[in-house]
Amino acid sequence: VFLLGSLVFVVYNLINSFEMTFPNATYPPLLRQLTLQKDLFPIVLSPWNPTRLSPNMAKLWFTSNANDQKYEVATDIEWVKRYGGLTANGGAKYLTNQTWIETRGRQGNCTGVLQVFNWIMKQVIEKNGLLMLAYGELIHIHREKDFVDKQGKFFDDDIDLWASPETVAHVATLERQLNSKFGWTMRCFIHDGKVVLVQIVATCGHRLSGVGKSVSSQPGIEVYPIYTIPRQGSGTQYDVVRDFWQGTRLPEPVMFPAKEMTLKSRGLKEPLDLQIPNQPLKLMECLYGNWKVPSKKHASIGKVC
Repeated sequence: VFLLGSLVFVVYNLINSFEMTFPNATYPPLLRQLTLQKDLFPIVLSPWNPTRLSPNMAKLWFTSNANDQKYEVATDIEWVKRYGGLTANGGAKYLTNQTWIETRGRQGNCTGVLQVFNWIMKQVIEKNGLLMLAYGELIHIHREKDFVDKQGKFFDDDIDLWASPETVAHVATLERQLNSKFGWTMRCFIHDGKVVLVQIVATCGHRLSGVGKSVSSQPGIEVYPIYTIPRQGSGTQYDVVRDFWQGTRLPEPVMFPAKEMTLKSRGLKEPLDLQIPNQPLKLMECLYGNWKVPSKKHASIGKVC
């Protein structure tokens, strides 16, 4: 038993000495693949909360199509604790050549956001990833039962999503297909070399810009990384799930395990498979108060529930 335990310890430290990159091949449910030059053996993730951080986790990164630059998705628990949110000292980095973005945008005929969102969700679900509806979109699917009104007009100016670190990296690797299939592009907000927010935008009508809201002919898709921080001290009852960019802090049971639902939207011919937090009503009450009454109120930055 002692020898077996020693072997496990050595293997664990060997795994964490390598950098992790998201593989192209489909992997078994709930497994994280490690690669250096070839795939190594997997580490089993928590089946119900893939955002949990622990000390000495392997690095997670992806490569930009624009310049072959590597971008890291944070897995360092101490760095995550220190990051204050809403800052990107590395600016907004496009993952596609900007000349291509401008040229494709002038061609027009970019695919609608719900079709793009539907396709992204299919890719994430196929990989057993986590990409949950957040903020205003949670309200609309519960209050109006849709993303659009009877005339097909969107209730919101973007689709907000919460993602696990692995899903952030996975979505980034879809950039080339978003270009060729739909005429969409992607940019990441970078702080200390790490991705803190991902924006997915149509090239049509898009103006190249720095950190801030993206503008294009379609509502954008914003992907917020979320992390679960282990509780500290007797004053915290639950582990805390933190929206990395907005600073929102939520009790783990409110978020996990995530739920799946299917929505039939007026803006899409086929049903849309979605992921939502475990207790969406409680979440919305904390963030917005009486969410059943239409309002222009936004969730407070750094809200603690």
